[in-house]
Amino acid sequence: MNSVLDLLPHGMGLRVELDTNETYYLKSGWKERCDGIYGLACGYVDCSEGITWFKHPARIAIMNSHVKLAVPFDVPETEATEQSEDAK
Repeated sequence: MNSVLDLLPHGMGLRVELDTNETYYLKSGWKERCDGIYGLACGYVDCSEGITWFKHPARIAIMNSHVKLAVPFDVPETEATEQSEDAK
């Protein structure tokens, strides 16, 4: 059985929504391994309505068992901003 990640290009950013209502944005070049997704996190959303874009991305591992949805996204031009859902 193929994973949904097999269909997504590794050259794009990846938005990963967890079952804990948190969302991470991984830069392009993320890797899928047997136990999870590994990459550089460039942004984060929790239960609040804002996105925090990190000035300095950090390596993160996300276990497959916690992923609800994974979709590509475009990395924003700015280095570090907070964006409200109301502004969309």
